[in-house]
Amino acid sequence: MSDGVQIYAGTHEGLLVFRSSDGGWRETTRAFDGAIIDSIAGCQRHPERVYCGVTHDGLYRTEDAGLHWDKVLDGDIRAVAVDATDDSIYAGAEPVHLFRSEDRGDSWEEVESLLQMPEEIRQKWWSPVSGVGHVRHVFVHPDDPNTIYLALEHGGIVRSFDRGATWQDVTNGINYIDIHMVASLPGSFTHYYTSSARGFFTAQDPAEGWIRAENGFTRDYFHDFVFLPLHQGSTYPTMLIGTADKSPGSWNRPERARSAVFRSDDGAQTWHRVGEGLPEVITSMISTVVSHPLDKNAAFIGFGEVSRGHAHGPAGPGQILVTRDRGDSWHDLNLEMPADRVLWVAPE
Repeated sequence: MSDGVQIYAGTHEGLLVFRSSDGGWRETTRAFDGAIIDSIAGCQRHPERVYCGVTHDGLYRTEDAGLHWDKVLDGDIRAVAVDATDDSIYAGAEPVHLFRSEDRGDSWEEVESLLQMPEEIRQKWWSPVSGVGHVRHVFVHPDDPNTIYLALEHGGIVRSFDRGATWQDVTNGINYIDIHMVASLPGSFTHYYTSSARGFFTAQDPAEGWIRAENGFTRDYFHDFVFLPLHQGSTYPTMLIGTADKSPGSWNRPERARSAVFRSDDGAQTWHRVGEGLPEVITSMISTVVSHPLDKNAAFIGFGEVSRGHAHGPAGPGQILVTRDRGDSWHDLNLEMPADRVLWVAPE
């Protein structure tokens, strides 16, 4: 039975595209051989249109589901987002810059107001890897494209309520500002979550400060998280998150990342580890977690034998697994690939 989806796997050594076929998966396309892929996003109404950020190079676009790619923006692109109307594309770069296109990537303008923030804010935008920070994640609120949040690695969290005309730093409460992702509870304008290298946090209003939401975790490094739709009798959507033990600088130990998947069914008030079918000790980093666009109970995780925060060095093997029961159990897709860094899954 076909999954009816196509997986775009951004790896440490290029982009691979897989399509479900005869109960399994087949590779349909390879692109950007040897390049580091750090971001992928696609359009909801036009799933054949996908954007791929190639580190140290630029942003590329396909309009035929990955068969051909055209470069649409130069730069060291680290994040890309498409607003819910498919009308605007945002690309975040290293050093911290934000670009916007309103014509599917044909032309771009820089959101210059971001760099007009006070010096005391901008001086926090740095990285121990390259010396400068970058935009790690762009969140455009699906119910209001005027609301934009940026997760900066390192640098904290900034937001705009006027589509980038003005910005506000909303990092209060987070001491170590290596931020990986920020998103709202689906349907909410006041309930937010963010993951970082040293904590997972929630806020009713980020401007009033973040508080830790780590009850039940046995790991302290947090990366991508995803919401699965409400199921019968539930009050909150299911949350799944990829975690590791300590920061990547500690991963030279024999058990390396010590990754784990955790789930919350109560809006991050409590967490518990899930993962029948996963090893007790996972050495690879869980680089990304994404939902299945056609199955509300399914999600995918990508693994990589390379730190997601490191942009140099050879790749180890990669792996993609799927759950069809909201994280209780996971099954390997048995794909041959380099270390995965990011995933995008779209309907065929």
